[in-house]
Amino acid sequence: MSNYKLTVVVPTFNTGIFLHESLGSIINQSIGFENIEVILVDDKSSDPLTLSIIDDYVSKYSNIRVIFLEENSGFPGKPRNVGIDASTSDYVIVMDHDDSYDLDAFKRLYDTIIKEKADIVISNYQEVYEDKTVKPSIFGYDVDKIKINSIDENLSFFDIAPSIWTRLFRKSFLKEHNIRFIEGMLAEDVYFGVNALLNANCIVYLNNYYGYNYKIRDTEEDKSTIHIRNKKYIEAILNGFLQISSMIQEQNKEEYSNDIFKPHLTSWLYTIILSDTTNNEKKYLFKKASNLYKNRYIDDPYFEGRYDTLVNYIKTDKFDEAVEESMRLKSIEKNMNLKLVNEIKENKKLSNIIKIKIKQVIKKLF
Repeated sequence: MSNYKLTVVVPTFNTGIFLHESLGSIINQSIGFENIEVILVDDKSSDPLTLSIIDDYVSKYSNIRVIFLEENSGFPGKPRNVGIDASTSDYVIVMDHDDSYDLDAFKRLYDTIIKEKADIVISNYQEVYEDKTVKPSIFGYDVDKIKINSIDENLSFFDIAPSIWTRLFRKSFLKEHNIRFIEGMLAEDVYFGVNALLNANCIVYLNNYYGYNYKIRDTEEDKSTIHIRNKKYIEAILNGFLQISSMIQEQNKEEYSNDIFKPHLTSWLYTIILSDTTNNEKKYLFKKASNLYKNRYIDDPYFEGRYDTLVNYIKTDKFDEAVEESMRLKSIEKNMNLKLVNEIKENKKLSNIIKIKIKQVIKKLF
């Protein structure tokens, strides 16, 4: 029997100084660090700083251990599987190596999964940018907790972002249903999360508890994976979607296809449109995705039908036309993004002016 209440798996790869904050947020958890098993799975880091930091923590703490992969896998799926397989506690969670947890996160998740006898407990998370913090909400802010005994009770659970690092799983549930991350590609978190939702008997969502700080970086020197838009990564996401499509078919869960893919397939096109991939690369990707869009595509209302023509070209195998349409959309999306940035800047200026005025009024009054 394990001495730990839960295990957190942290894949690392050339993480550098970010790892201090990530591990610090685990060490200082209110549940008590002695109750946490930490498994670092290093994906063949070449950065001496990362390796030195790992060595320091492993040497200092008996409940932190490291597994070094012999070859770089290139994607998060394999390190996460290796870490889960090596875990000794009854409950597991995975973390990205450059983010952090709220200090009450593990206590809130663990207490809930025990009390509710759940297979999965999910917290909300906040997006941390350089100049702001955003708190997403799928269900609004007037509901604290949502519990379902089957995904059929609330299909909106598929709309929750594939934030795998906010989800505490009962490990025996994962083993029973052979739920594992796909390897050698992206969308591994979507695949794992969807598979778990389809098979779970009890899921609890802590709607108003923001237990995870998801850091989004977008500079030339330091980009989050979601901002990498080259052919390798775009195709890796597509490969993951193709695996999800196969999994739905194998499990005879076709009735959930629209709810599963609605948040993802239009967003994948958006990624291609804003990428710097060549026309030939775009044509290759559209051709490879054609059958998926013929069978699985459903319009995401967020995009207000802007991609209908592009999707029609892909579905009808008119790939040259699809490339031309993607270039037209790129200009539109860039203009919309620029307008949004300018509006945010203006709102900030207005906000600062209001703050100054308020201070002036207070100064006069007092």
